Amino acid sequence: MTDQILYGSIALIALTNPLAELPFFFAATDGFSRVELRRAAVKVAVGVLIVLTVAAVAGARILDLFDVSFAAFRTAGGLVVILAALEMLRGAGFGITGVRRDPGETEDHLWVPLVMPLIAGPASITAVITLALDEAGALIGIPVATLVAVLVASLGVLAVLLAASFLSHALSRRAVRIFERFSGLILLAIGCQMCLSGIREFFVA
Repeated sequence: MTDQILYGSIALIALTNPLAELPFFFAATDGFSRVELRRAAVKVAVGVLIVLTVAAVAGARILDLFDVSFAAFRTAGGLVVILAALEMLRGAGFGITGVRRDPGETEDHLWVPLVMPLIAGPASITAVITLALDEAGALIGIPVATLVAVLVASLGVLAVLLAASFLSHALSRRAVRIFERFSGLILLAIGCQMCLSGIREFFVA
């Protein structure tokens, strides 16, 4: 079980890749105080933990229930990412304009697209489901090793985002905005890649 936990933890930390999502965390929490940033970091980490835990326990069943393939799930996730990228590029949504949003809207941006599909995206969800299905000796059908790996990856996300709260105050506002616009372009490319990969998988399968 130790080997399974180690393998799963390394794989999920690499797939969630919270360092790559720092600019989007900055954008979603623009204008936040240090305390609000820490709370947002905790909410995102908990969200990742919830999404990946559900994927480990019932992900495959949920997709089967709605007759949704992994290819279709990946394509849908790509479309969500594309919409978020377009908002960042035109300076709307995500709070780039500097206008404080309604708290409910901020919560929405923390969950979609930051928690899912950016951090807990199709790749990490698919990996969790695969790890859970392949896990040997699961306790009463519960993939313990996979769940521990999910917890470790979520703590990694929390650690990176907590460090980001200090970085956001160390960088100038203009530097953060330039970084966000550039990241929006990268995010658009990522979303297109996800869509194209999903479409290819759908027709090849």
